[in-house]
Amino acid sequence: MNPTPVGSGKGGLFRRLALPFSLFVLGASLSLVAWLQGMNRDRSLREFEDTARENARFVERLRLPRSPELAKNLSEVLGVGVGFFRAGEAVAGLPSELVPVVPRLADEEPHSTRSGRWDLAIAPVAGEPVHLVLLRETAPLAPDPTTWLLPSLIVTALGGGLAALVARRIVLPLGALTRWLPNLDRDSPNALPATVTGRHDEIGALARSLEESHRRLREETERRRQSERLAALGRIATSLAHEIRNPAAAIRLHADLLSKEAGPESKDSIDLIRDEVDRITDLVNQWLFVARGAPPRTTPHDLVALTRRVLARLAPQFDHARVNATLSGADSATVDADGPRLEQVVRNLLLNAMQAMPEGGTIRVAITTDDKEALIEITDQGRGFSEEALQRWSEPFFSEREGGMGLGLTLADEVMQGHSGSIGVANDPDGGARVSCRIALTKTETS
Repeated sequence: MNPTPVGSGKGGLFRRLALPFSLFVLGASLSLVAWLQGMNRDRSLREFEDTARENARFVERLRLPRSPELAKNLSEVLGVGVGFFRAGEAVAGLPSELVPVVPRLADEEPHSTRSGRWDLAIAPVAGEPVHLVLLRETAPLAPDPTTWLLPSLIVTALGGGLAALVARRIVLPLGALTRWLPNLDRDSPNALPATVTGRHDEIGALARSLEESHRRLREETERRRQSERLAALGRIATSLAHEIRNPAAAIRLHADLLSKEAGPESKDSIDLIRDEVDRITDLVNQWLFVARGAPPRTTPHDLVALTRRVLARLAPQFDHARVNATLSGADSATVDADGPRLEQVVRNLLLNAMQAMPEGGTIRVAITTDDKEALIEITDQGRGFSEEALQRWSEPFFSEREGGMGLGLTLADEVMQGHSGSIGVANDPDGGARVSCRIALTKTETS
């Protein structure tokens, strides 16, 4: 089932982010307009109240009767309704709804109020039982919609655009992540876009974490697969070792007996029998070494002498393959090692070097020492390691050679790690492959 892309459908994140934000901006804009209108109304009433106070003072200085005629003249000058209020009397021309309001406001201080569609201001005339009353119609909250609706819509549009931009920056990378999730079931997934993994925020961190988790999952799956294969190999090797070793030993014994009585013309055939028996035995030993992985039983061994023995045993195969092997470096190098296993490592590396040169060539073996360890380097004149082989050389069953089992370097790596040593592979600058093994010298050797 394919997941629904992020941001699609009725409940997509894009709509869930952009639409509410736009509505919020619109509501906030309208609320701001209403607040500003309220502030303007309060300011207008205060100004109207100040106008009543100033005109009450002006009337106080006039030596004219507080008559409707005076009120009419002031009304024409001020442009608002004007009247005089005396206790117990009604103001002429005052709307009926304001008749009870005026007595409540008439005291020693000016006051203003809004009632219905009227603004009312009242101020006392000093020294007289008279109050000046000003009256005007209240201006509409928004006489022109363009003064508040248009700015609100503009702000909403800008806010909605900003919300859409923010939502897009969130939704697009999440959509890429969603489309990438099916790759979790694949061994070779497509890479996430760099625009997602390169982000310096939580989404980028999530994308990088997903990629890293998938990489670790694939590595763990591969390790389990290798463990299962090694376990199967171990069961096979254990059950076959006895069945193979006994016949192989018998064949070798009878080959040795025949060699004592055979003539020179049979020598090559007997040597071939011995070599093939040794090859079978080596294969069984490799299976057991990789499958069992028992700790090494170390005793002092001279690495140089051990290498010479292996070279001597492989000399017939080298001659047949037109390969020349040279040994140089230290005269001796005593190491604590499991002799058979270390011999198996050297043998595997030399055979790999020989097989890398099907047309023949030279294998250079160099053994050097320093204050703490011995180094053996084996260099051939073959094609060298491929890029994939340089990455996967220690994996069990990985081989680029036709018919190869892919256990030689795996065994060498296991044995060297068991001896607290190390092995490395590289391509020689002059051509060919170079394999280097390091192993600690014995304490008496380093003292």
